[in-house]
Amino acid sequence: MTFTSVKRACAVVALAAAAGGLAVAPAEAGTTTVQSGSGTIGDPWVPTRAAHITCSSATLFGNYTSGQGHSDPIDTLVQGNYIGVRYITSDHNSADVFWHGASKWGFLLRSCFSLD
Repeated sequence: MTFTSVKRACAVVALAAAAGGLAVAPAEAGTTTVQSGSGTIGDPWVPTRAAHITCSSATLFGNYTSGQGHSDPIDTLVQGNYIGVRYITSDHNSADVFWHGASKWGFLLRSCFSLD
């Protein structure tokens, strides 16, 4: 077997493994959770829910704790921007979101977006 054949075989195995990981069962209708998984940025298989900004402007923050609130502003989103919501915090005041426009992760005030 040549080196090129070995590389090709490895690529096929990697693609098959990745495709298998994408076969995630859809969430049951009526569930209140936005996602299942670890809820960490490093977890590559945690799905996001489509949403859009409803406030005239909303700040994307780097950190959130229920006691301190939002901190470390990253960027400002405007009404209509599309985001992906990974999870809503247990106190329902914030959410871990991905802003597609700038490819940034952060926390956003829960009252400033609507799930699509």
